[in-house]
Amino acid sequence: MVIDIHTHIFGKGWLPKEFFYGIARFITYDFAKQGIQQTNEEVGDGLIDASDDPGAESLLSEMEDAGIEMSVLLPVDMEIAFPGQEVSMDEVNRLHAELSRKHPQRLIAFAGIDPRRKNAVDLFKKYVQDWGVRGLKLHPTAGFYPNQKEVYPLLEKASEWKTPVLIHSGSMMVPLRSKYSQAIHFDDLGVDFPDLPVIAAHSGGIFGYQQMISVMTTKLNILADISAWQLIALKNYPMFCRGLRDFMDFAGCERIYFGSDSPSFRSFMSNADWVQMIKDLPHKAADGISFKEEEISAVLGGNAKKLLKI
Repeated sequence: MVIDIHTHIFGKGWLPKEFFYGIARFITYDFAKQGIQQTNEEVGDGLIDASDDPGAESLLSEMEDAGIEMSVLLPVDMEIAFPGQEVSMDEVNRLHAELSRKHPQRLIAFAGIDPRRKNAVDLFKKYVQDWGVRGLKLHPTAGFYPNQKEVYPLLEKASEWKTPVLIHSGSMMVPLRSKYSQAIHFDDLGVDFPDLPVIAAHSGGIFGYQQMISVMTTKLNILADISAWQLIALKNYPMFCRGLRDFMDFAGCERIYFGSDSPSFRSFMSNADWVQMIKDLPHKAADGISFKEEEISAVLGGNAKKLLKI
């Protein structure tokens, strides 16, 4: 069973435009080197149109092609950091929950909540108890540290319910701030919430994964997903294999989860190719590195099946 623990659904107005314009900076930078002149706004607006999938039709089709049985939907709350979002975050969360109810065998919704909201805990209660969401998504780069005291009431409630929390880790583009999402901040969550499953999205990032491994060796409730590692695999396959092997050796394969961050990396690698690359590791790993079939099976879905009680 393949379970993607890190996906997103975007509809128009579900995120601030600044988010897409930040991604567009990378594209316009590459365009300029090719003599193509476009503004961040022009490219960003194109990204908004291309990622519009409010009914999850594109995601479900992608899952079918890749052999992914279930995906976790992660709403992203940046409304406080960038006011003026067209669709309220409460409505965005409701729409995610509605999709999971419509496709209960394929989609699982988490809640996206900025912990600085005055009613954050009440919202979380509503989303879990009334709407049936199965976890919490935090994106610290919007302006808070994951170990900040304002975050703790949400984490206390998640710990009480034994509800997993997935938190972005690693770098993010402008206008988001990477200082808030470095691996070392997860250490406090291991001390203060030792029984709470905390998933570090992206495993600390391309250049932060070693520090995340360091945290995970002593804080057993900290887990990690490998979403966005498509870029490492494409640019430096031996580095990808070495990093994943290090996670398994020092943290344990039972604490690593498959993720795609779809739709963010579709233009680089299809999910079908990403899943196949992971499946092929026992036979096609870089020289001097080996993986067992049972380790890969755990990462691709076995671990998530246990965590999410599927």
